[in-house]
Amino acid sequence: MNEVARLGHARIVLIEDDPESRASLQTLLEEEGAEVVAVADAEDGAEAAITHLPDAVICDLDLPGMDGFYLVQRLRDHEIHGNLPPCVAIAQTGHDGEEYRLRSIGEGFQHFMTKPVHPDALVTLIMDALNARVAT
Repeated sequence: MNEVARLGHARIVLIEDDPESRASLQTLLEEEGAEVVAVADAEDGAEAAITHLPDAVICDLDLPGMDGFYLVQRLRDHEIHGNLPPCVAIAQTGHDGEEYRLRSIGEGFQHFMTKPVHPDALVTLIMDALNARVAT
């Protein structure tokens, strides 16, 4: 455990279909103090996000069945209709093309990271995004 848990008790929903990646990211985030709900597909991820109202959602874009774009659209619709503040949404993908970044932002993600994600960069991004959300 880190001397300082940088994510406090942030609630995070993690959607990643690769079991090893999901487990390692969940461990990383929990070691940083986050409360993590980790799931393997967009449908379960959307339900978890709607149920738990997380501070942040980290979502792989390439998921079986429905992709991460579907998830973020459902999440944003729920937030708008429920008059809820938007959670921080971070897209992750193995695709490094600019079109993926632009589509991610256009669909409702605020942040985009290419895999493999550097652990410190992810934690710093979440921490900064949550702090910016509180400051506004």
